[in-house]
Amino acid sequence: MARRRFLLQVRTTDLDWLQHVNNAVYADYLQEARVDLFATWSGAELSHPELSMVVANLEISYQRSVHFRPEPLAIDTWTEKVGRTSYTLAHEIREPDSDVVYVVAHSVVVLVDKATERPTPIGDQLRAHLESWLDDTGVTA
Repeated sequence: MARRRFLLQVRTTDLDWLQHVNNAVYADYLQEARVDLFATWSGAELSHPELSMVVANLEISYQRSVHFRPEPLAIDTWTEKVGRTSYTLAHEIREPDSDVVYVVAHSVVVLVDKATERPTPIGDQLRAHLESWLDDTGVTA
């Protein structure tokens, strides 16, 4: 499956005193892209109110500065790896219409049982859905 593309407008409040997007803001950008991706996951087989998805690790590699601009940034998100109780999402914050990449990031998300607050195995249906987002082609949707 293709990567999920989320378009995000840089806000003036995202800028630091050097007039570029503050490094801490990128974590918020990635959260918005993850929420957008999760919103596409519909159906009873993917709905488990007894479980939570918790970001256990977030790695961000800054490639270039982003300054305020009227055009939106693109955030591409896809599944990089699926484990027993966790999965890794890969992200690129980039120009929508070129090969310019500003940020490369990886989010490790753990499936947690709300009652026990312990990691729980990823079920077959969620695993199949996550694996449908595996992508190394660079194609966006």
